[in-house]
Amino acid sequence: MLPRNLAETTADPHMNPRAAVSRKYAIWVLSLTTLIYAFSFMDRVLMSIAAPALKAEMHLSDGQLGLLIGLAFALFYTFLGIPIARLAERFSRVMIISITIVLWSLMTIGCGTATNYEQLFAFRAGVGIGEAGSAPAAYSLLADYFSGKRRSLIFALYAGGIPIGVLMASFIGAPLIKNYGWQHAFFYVGIPGIVLGLLAFLTIREPERGAVAATPSGDNVPRLTEVIRRMLSNEASRNMIFAVILGMFAMSAIFLFLPVYFVRVYGMNFAQAGLAFGIIGGVGGLIGNVMSGFLADRLGKRNAAWHGYVPALGCIAAALLSGIAFLQPVAVVGVALLVGFAVGMNFWNGPAFAVILSLLEPRMRATASALTLSAMALVGQGLGPGYLGFLSDFFAKRIFGRPDFSQLCVVAKHGAAAAAAHAPADVHPDLTALCASASAAGLKYALLSAVPVLLWAAVHYWLAGARYARLKAAERQYSQPASQGA
Repeated sequence: MLPRNLAETTADPHMNPRAAVSRKYAIWVLSLTTLIYAFSFMDRVLMSIAAPALKAEMHLSDGQLGLLIGLAFALFYTFLGIPIARLAERFSRVMIISITIVLWSLMTIGCGTATNYEQLFAFRAGVGIGEAGSAPAAYSLLADYFSGKRRSLIFALYAGGIPIGVLMASFIGAPLIKNYGWQHAFFYVGIPGIVLGLLAFLTIREPERGAVAATPSGDNVPRLTEVIRRMLSNEASRNMIFAVILGMFAMSAIFLFLPVYFVRVYGMNFAQAGLAFGIIGGVGGLIGNVMSGFLADRLGKRNAAWHGYVPALGCIAAALLSGIAFLQPVAVVGVALLVGFAVGMNFWNGPAFAVILSLLEPRMRATASALTLSAMALVGQGLGPGYLGFLSDFFAKRIFGRPDFSQLCVVAKHGAAAAAAHAPADVHPDLTALCASASAAGLKYALLSAVPVLLWAAVHYWLAGARYARLKAAERQYSQPASQGA
C-alpha cells in the first residue's frame, strides 16, 4: 500500500529529498490532503447554501445568519487551531489530520439533527473545532514533501480544495436541500469525511521535518512566542498577514452571503442559487488558485516581489468586478462578473503561504499556518459575515422607514392574508413586496460596503511583495561570498 522502494526516489528539483519517497507517492499525498480540504470546505459552506431555507424555516434575521455562518464556526476554529498546531509540531501530523476530519464530519452530521437555532449554532461550532487542526498540519506536511522551488504552486493546488469543496456543496448539497430538506443535506455530506479520515491514517506516511531530525519529545520545537516574533519580525511577513486578513474579511462577507443575495435580488430558487454559488466559488476559485501558484512561481524566478504583486492585482480586479456586479439588474451578467471576482480573490493562497512559511524554520510551519488561518477565520469568516448581516439589517430598516421592520416582515412571511390581518393601519397593504424590496436593497448596499476593503488589502499585498524581494536579494548577496570562498 505504501511505497517501500525508496530507489524510486530521484533528484527531482520539485521534491524534498529528505522526504525519501517517490514523486508519485508525494502527488498522492497532495491529492488526498486536497480532497480532505475540499470536504472540509463542503461542510463549511453548506451552511451558506442552506441559509435561505434556514432563514425561512427559523425566521432568522440577516444578523443571526451572519453569526451562524461566520462567528459560530470561527470562534472555536481560532482558539483551538493554535494548540492543535503546537501538537502538530511535536507529534504525527498524519494522526492529527485523520482525527480532526472524523470529528468535524460527526459535527456536520450533528447539524442535520438540530431542531432549533441554538442547537445548530452549537454543532456549527463543533465543525470549527474539528477543522481547526487539519489545514495547519497539512501545510507543514506538504512543505516537507516538496521543495521550495514549486511551493507556491503546491500550496495553490492544495488550496484548490476550497473551490472543489464549494462545487461539491453546490452540486451535491443544493439538490439535497431542494429535494430532501437541509437536515438530510448535512447528514449525508458528513458521512464521506469519516472514510477519508481512515484513508489518510492508512496511506499517508509522516515525513522527516526539513533538515531537523524527528524528535517526538518536542525538545527542538520553538516556543509559541518565538514563532510569533519571527512572523512579525519583518515587513514582508507583517504586510502579507495583514493583507490576507483584510482580503478574507471582505471575501467571506461577500461570498458567504451570495446564495441569500441570489434568492433575494434575482428571485432564484434554492437549487438555482446553489448552482450559481458553485460556479462562482468552484470554477472561479479553482482557476484563481491554479493561476496564482503558476504565475507567482514563474514570475517570482525573475523578481520575488511577484509573490505579493500577483495577489495584489487579483484583489484590485476582484474589487472592480464585484462592485459592478452588485449594480447589475440581470442575473446572468451579475453571476458572470462574480466568477471573475472569485478568480481574482483566489490569487492569494499559494503565494501568501509560500512567503510566510519560507521565512520560518520547519518546526514553526504548522504553528505559523495555524496563526495565519486563525486570524483569517476570526477576523475574516468570524466578523465578515456578521458585519455584513447586521449592516444589511440596518440598511433594510432605514429603507423600509419603520423601526418595527423585522416584526412586520416576519408577519408578512406567513402570507398575504396574515399580513393584512396583523399589519398596522398606516402600513402599505402590499407589505410582502415592501419587505422584499427593502431586504434586497439593504443586502446590496451592505455587499457594496465590503468592496473597498479589497483595495486596502491590495496595498498590503503589494508592500509585502516589495519587502520580500528585498529580503531575497539580501539573502543572495550574503550567500555569494561564502560560496565563492568555498
